[in-house]
This record gives sequence, structure tokens and C-alpha cells, in this order.
Amino acid sequence: MASLDKKNILFLSPSFFSYEVEIQDALKHMGAHVTWCDERPSNTFLTKVLIRLNKKVVKRKIINYYSVILNQLIKEKKEFDYIFIISPETLTLPILTNFKSSFPKAEVILYMWDSFKNKGALELLPEVDRAITFDPIDAEKYDLKFRPLFYIDKYKAKEAKILYDLLFIATAHSDRYIFVKNLMRKLPDKLRFKSYFFLSSQKLYWAKKIVEKNFKNVKLEDISFTSLSHNETAEMVHHTKVVLDINHPEQVGLTMRTLETLGAQKKLITTNKDIVRYDFYNPTNFLILDRNDPNVPIAFFNTAFKPVGADILKKYSVNGWIEEIFEVD
Repeated sequence: MASLDKKNILFLSPSFFSYEVEIQDALKHMGAHVTWCDERPSNTFLTKVLIRLNKKVVKRKIINYYSVILNQLIKEKKEFDYIFIISPETLTLPILTNFKSSFPKAEVILYMWDSFKNKGALELLPEVDRAITFDPIDAEKYDLKFRPLFYIDKYKAKEAKILYDLLFIATAHSDRYIFVKNLMRKLPDKLRFKSYFFLSSQKLYWAKKIVEKNFKNVKLEDISFTSLSHNETAEMVHHTKVVLDINHPEQVGLTMRTLETLGAQKKLITTNKDIVRYDFYNPTNFLILDRNDPNVPIAFFNTAFKPVGADILKKYSVNGWIEEIFEVD
């Protein structure tokens, strides 16, 4: 067991709804010195598409990007105790090898908050000292440590007036839009339902309309192209009775929203059947829906959230997550 006080951490992760900022803040609060670099060479729509379709197309751009980062770190005479990597899409084995050679004292930790099937990154496993995943299937398949995600402090439970009975906030992908529309038709009119579908750009919206069958009937006016801040999302969660979670159909690991709902001590309706395996599961607090035929018993809204223990809340907080990832005492 160790402490992060005065430890130097090179943190490589995608820019993802400012979670990278929240993780940095938590690490710094524990006394660490953090140098963060975006795992992607660019966050433009085109670059993201090329990375997802075939990152060989932007291979030279990726190599140059990491070369500039490494040379700058060497120029600044940086030394690191840890190289912490989250769900990389562009980091290759040769690039990681170069970083390890340049910072030989650093322990390399890889955390996957997406599945290897979606992100790749399997080639990195031989070069990391510890690999952890949020996906129980990947954990078993590749013999990795399993650790679910976390919630940040903004989602800690607090008193707030209930404005919504049911709340759904998420990126518009897979069958989420169709699912919500089907569910809405079955909910009573008096139930106060708030939904917020997000996409990063209209270009992405029109591309999805062309290539994805689940997106054919998605209306432009139902999509927001401005992401909510954590403060905005947390406030909406605090003002709701029940949160709706629709996991990606090809993903088993729990979404961030699931843990944020736990932190806020709100009831959750989810399509993820795997939730029954987790230590905080309680049928009073969690309702599992059939993805193909969603039906919500209205009685679920009439019972209060059954509080969970302080040990569970600590475990799934961002601090608890960091302590487990870095094996901190």
C-alpha cells in the first residue's frame, strides 16, 4: 500500500465530458502532481471518425503528436512515478514502449472504462504493470482486475425539491432514442419525464441518419448539441425521483450514470441485467427493464430509496476508485 502524496503522475486519457478534469482534481487533492495529456491528437469530428474507422489513416498524425509530447516532457526534465492510462484509442505499443524507456521508474497502470471490443488496446497489456477494467466479461476473459466506475462529489445526496419523476440524460447512440420513445408511450401522462439526448455535432447527427438504422426516425429537434456540465446534470439528478439508464447493448459494465445515481441515493431504472451481481444491488432501489418490451410498474415510483451504507458510498466515490486503482492506503 502507498500514498499519492508528492507522487508525479503522467495521465493519458481521452477528453470525455470533463471526467478527466474531475480525476485530476481528485488526484491533486490526494497530494499528487499531475501532468495530463489528451490521448487523442485532435478532437475534431473528422479525426474522431478516422480513429474509430481505421486509425492507420491518421497513424503519422498520432506518431507526431506523441513525439511532441514526449520530447517536451524530456525537455522539461520530468520524472514520473506513474503513467496512468484510461481507455486509449490511439496509443500504440511502440509509443508506450518509448514512454516507458524515457520514464523507467514509472509504474504503468491501464484502466478501461470501455470494453476492449470497442476500444482495442489489447496490444498494450504486455507493457503495462497493472490493468484494470470496468467490464466483468473482459476481466474474466483477460484475467484482469475488475473495478467498476465511480461518482464525483457533485452527485453526493442532498435535499432538493422533486421536479421530475423520471430523468434520462445521455448521448444518443444505439437504440436509446427508440427505447425512450417506446417507453414514453407506456408511461402515464401525469408522470413528469425529462429527457436530454446529446450529440457532439450536427455533422454526427446527419452521419448517423445515413448509416445507422436506429437513427432513421430521430428528430433533429430532439437532439441537443450542447453537453450539460456536471453541475447542471447533478442538479437535475438531485431534483428527480428516479433516473433512467440505458446501457449500450454490447456493453455489460455499469455506466457512469449508474454510479452517479447511487451516489445521489436516487432510484434507478436500467436495462443492464448485470446490476444484480453488484454489492449495492437492492430491488427496492433498482428496477431492470426488458430492452425489447419495457414496462415500468408505477408502484416503483411510490417507494423511497433505501439508503446504502457509508462503506458502499465511499467505495464507489472517485476517491474510493482512485485508492483502489493506485492501491493507496
